Amino acid sequence: MEFEMGYMTALVIIGLSFLGFFLTMMISEINKKKGIVFFIMSLILFGLGVYYYYVVGEWQKAEGGPSYNKLNEYLYIYRYTPSTPSYNPDAVPFPE
Repeated sequence: MEFEMGYMTALVIIGLSFLGFFLTMMISEINKKKGIVFFIMSLILFGLGVYYYYVVGEWQKAEGGPSYNKLNEYLYIYRYTPSTPSYNPDAVPFPE
């Protein structure tokens, strides 16, 4: 559950940065300098959100466990692969 909360927090941060981009478009109509400042701040917030999403994905790789988050599979951030039993070709399957 902790991974899902990390992903949700990252997506909320990214969503806030998109709201910042929309606010930037409105502010730049009135004052260009403030619009540029808000654009840079929104860009930084977007970058931090993407970085946080990546860090949570790496944390999940390290401590692992299955996830229901299909976005990670599509982005190739984290794909759960169950552990396969070891195969020993020298082992005899049935005693003779």
